[in-house]
Amino acid sequence: MNFSPIKLFIIGRNRRLILFVCGIIILTLIYYSEQILISSLVYVEIRNLVVSQRNLLSPHVNIIDLQKESRENFSCIKTKRLLNITQTTICLHDIRDAVSRQIAEEKVWEEKLLTQLLIVLQRYPQMNFFDVGANIGSYTMFVASLGRQVIAIECFKPNIDRIRKAIQIENVEKNVILIGNAIHEETGRYFKMTSDPENVGSQAVLPKTIVQQTEYDDIYVVKTIQFDEILPILKIRNVRQAIMKVDIQWAEIYLCQTGNKTFEYVNIPVILMEWDLGSRLFDRFDSLSKCFFNRGYFATSDLCRLLPNSEALKTWPADIYWMKMNLTGIC
Repeated sequence: MNFSPIKLFIIGRNRRLILFVCGIIILTLIYYSEQILISSLVYVEIRNLVVSQRNLLSPHVNIIDLQKESRENFSCIKTKRLLNITQTTICLHDIRDAVSRQIAEEKVWEEKLLTQLLIVLQRYPQMNFFDVGANIGSYTMFVASLGRQVIAIECFKPNIDRIRKAIQIENVEKNVILIGNAIHEETGRYFKMTSDPENVGSQAVLPKTIVQQTEYDDIYVVKTIQFDEILPILKIRNVRQAIMKVDIQWAEIYLCQTGNKTFEYVNIPVILMEWDLGSRLFDRFDSLSKCFFNRGYFATSDLCRLLPNSEALKTWPADIYWMKMNLTGIC
């Protein structure tokens, strides 16, 4: 069959176009395959590092296996996008729980506070994140989806299961270490915690209810660690700078009392903390404020408004920031 020069040119051009498109498709498939492989390899490397250094870790530290299959049929929703840069998934309790209900309705929890922390992270790309008292993982998931390293500590097993499921949905296993313990002054103890299906985040460890290890399968029994016991993990992950959110229902003092080495090892210039004076645990909050003052922190609200030290047990708001940085960088 004979073709004219024009037809031969058209056929040749079409072949080149087809080959070009096929090349683009192949390169795209290779790129995404490599990204999936890199993600898996990074997580395996991190997991192996933790396992290999297990002798340096306290036996009481419960590192959650994020690769374990989650078979529970949770209600998981896509959140709203914050700062036009990050969106994530959160898995909820039923709507009796106040936090889950608000997230279901508004697609976010504590939007103002969370946004303020995301702004700090955006301005300081070297910062990682501690989420102490992670609840169902709203802060953890937004920060992990932003691509930062997260050390999340949560003691309530149903919350842990929901965080793990959300992590798997978002494929951010490489960004999160999830620790299933309660922070306390004594390590390796088993305590009961309160039950409140209408506000799971308000559930607190009952300090006078020591139980036996055999009761640990009970979802309302938690195992304690001291904050410094996570230090080997921080060294493995090279976490030297981070900001922190703390909401552990009147146990914040244990974070300060048992975390000297961690606070020395990691620069933590911003700490968001619930300041629940309504609990009337004035002695504990007085000790807590002195502990942070002695570490060189000062208190603010909304990141930028200084709070007078003398009013710590009187007029400070329900959420405060402990700051140890020049405010001109963020205010």
